[in-house]
Amino acid sequence: MASSIKSLNWLRSGGVMTNLLIVEDDDGYSYSLMRMLSDKFKVHSVPTLGQALAAFTIGKFNAILLDIGLPDSPPDRTVNVIKKTHPECAIVVLSGYEDPERIKQCIHDSASSYLIKGRDDQDAHHLERAIHLAIHSNDSCQKVEQVKREIEKGTEI
Repeated sequence: MASSIKSLNWLRSGGVMTNLLIVEDDDGYSYSLMRMLSDKFKVHSVPTLGQALAAFTIGKFNAILLDIGLPDSPPDRTVNVIKKTHPECAIVVLSGYEDPERIKQCIHDSASSYLIKGRDDQDAHHLERAIHLAIHSNDSCQKVEQVKREIEKGTEI
């Protein structure tokens, strides 16, 4: 049944599954996210920011479900590092930090969404929707930036 659902989702998406990278250092939590989302996305998982950056040399990802409390990156820099190196990838932060200043910083650094572990991650549909909205928002922002660059170059649109 799961494979037929996956096939149906593949057909609905125009034959292209959305590639999702989960960056989470808790193996059990990462596994549960993968199980929850694998019917809707082509899911890959890594435990560190360094391994996430290396994963981009192997494949392209439409979105990242990103824990900002990683062992190899300070929480206030994690989103910024991903966005600067891969602006085409939508970022959904999924973190245990509920600090409003941290949330503002992540959004300022171009995370499309900020979800709280233990609250916003209980429903696969909620996570799927947040990821798809993040991809749509990021795609729109990328198009706006492209138009700005074209205008600055004086190119006709």
